[in-house]
Amino acid sequence: MKKNRILHISSAAAALLILAGCSSNSSSSSEADAPVERTSPKSISFAWQDAYKSLLESFKTSSDFAKDSRFDLRDIDKNGTPELIISPLSSPAAACQLYTFEDGNIIDLGDNGGYGCFEFYPSNEYISNEHSGQGFLIGEFRRLVDGELKTELSYYNNADSASSGAVITYEINKEEVSLKTYEESLEIFKSTPSMLIGRKFTFGDASIENAVYCSESWGAVLTENEKMLYKNKLNELMEQYDEYAAFELCDLDKDDVPELIFSEGIAPESSCRIFIIKNGEMTELEGRYGANGRIGLDAEKDVFFSMDSPNGNQCWNLTNQSLDNYEKSDSIIELGRKNLLTSYSISAVLQ
Repeated sequence: MKKNRILHISSAAAALLILAGCSSNSSSSSEADAPVERTSPKSISFAWQDAYKSLLESFKTSSDFAKDSRFDLRDIDKNGTPELIISPLSSPAAACQLYTFEDGNIIDLGDNGGYGCFEFYPSNEYISNEHSGQGFLIGEFRRLVDGELKTELSYYNNADSASSGAVITYEINKEEVSLKTYEESLEIFKSTPSMLIGRKFTFGDASIENAVYCSESWGAVLTENEKMLYKNKLNELMEQYDEYAAFELCDLDKDDVPELIFSEGIAPESSCRIFIIKNGEMTELEGRYGANGRIGLDAEKDVFFSMDSPNGNQCWNLTNQSLDNYEKSDSIIELGRKNLLTSYSISAVLQ
């Protein structure tokens, strides 16, 4: 992640952000009147957790690990078990290492992508594996089926070699086609919104703990009323924003109740909106946060901050701790764009 200059705000200002800057209230009187026995996300157990954690820690001690290394968890085939994506570097030739978990074992799916990331198309479960060279582009669309990555379509063109006098060729599945057929074939796969994945988490201890033991557990932690509050809000937002809006749940203040981070889109001016639940009541924090539809979270110090914002880099917290002299830890998480805002993802996350 790029090094940013942080504009600090005082703990008093952070408290004011919570206590005086909230709007859009929703509540349930029955739940607000009764204390909730809160379940810790770390008490929710999945078979893949310890295996993935061991693999992450092993990579962290390997020669492939670098300060630039990141990782991600995404359920690519929508079977309820996330795949682990390790991104060693963000350089052009750096591919991601993909793993899945099945029958108690980690399965190595091989490499995919470049620049340490790749495009994921959630609606049809395709991932893109694209590489460019001097004057040419080669790629494929793949799906995870029965523990294997299978190519659904491959493509090639050398259009960027035109200036050198080369004969321009377009290929689909290794057969030469017209430019029109080439573009129409790719459009079938690219016609739905995609997400760039692979570099969500750094390798700090708090980041790994959050990813493995919290990020996939929030649906089991929230009460039925709390889930309904978030569902209703997301369904309302789905009517107001386009298909690139996204969301995710994350606990910003370590009270074991996740906040809802809503991403307005992927344009530079797109921000995040944050909704919180306290005592059975949902409120929205006043204002907008971040840029490009994302914010960063320091998982060790409970500070969230803007990433590459044109309005300057600011940081906030919900814990009343002073932000004077705040310095980032090595446990950074990118938030806002884990799930595209669709009826399917709302139901899957808040089931």
